[in-house]
This record gives sequence, structure tokens and C-alpha cells, in this order.
Amino acid sequence: MKEILKKHIERLDAVLLHFHSDPEFAAGELDEEKNALEADSASKDELVAAALYNALATIRTSPEQEKPAGQLIEAIADARSELAAILEYAEENE
Repeated sequence: MKEILKKHIERLDAVLLHFHSDPEFAAGELDEEKNALEADSASKDELVAAALYNALATIRTSPEQEKPAGQLIEAIADARSELAAILEYAEENE
């Protein structure tokens, strides 16, 4: 569970970083990450599935998905924060 959450947190961090330096590349990374979030949200672990589904839904709230518009950057950062909070919860409740 923790590995899946960490993987997505790291990928969202990379997307945020790349949006500042190479928006076109970052848009492709974001598409890949959205597909990965959707695939992993089929997890049997209900907490992971819900967290990943919510992160994906948060990202999709932005009407702009390919340019580093403020709303998209904020949505990605919020999704990342949501996953980090779930990871922290999981680590505290081992």
C-alpha cells in the first residue's frame, strides 16, 4: 500500500517540477500519471483505491489539463497532498 502511494506522490512531484521547465513534457507525464492513478484505483485495498480515485478526481477538476494554468497546478498539488496525508495515516497506523 505504502509503495503505491509513494510512487504516485513522486510522480506528481515530477509533473509539478516539469510543468515549470517543460510544460509539453509535463502534460505527457500527467496523462501517464492519470492513467496510472485510474489503473491503481482498482486496488483491493479500499483505502488505497479511494485515495487514488480522489486524487484523480481532484486533478480532473481543472478544465485545463495540458498547460501549467494555476488551477491545474493547484489541483495536482492538492492531489499530491491528499495522497501524502493518507500515506502518513497508514504509517502511523501500522
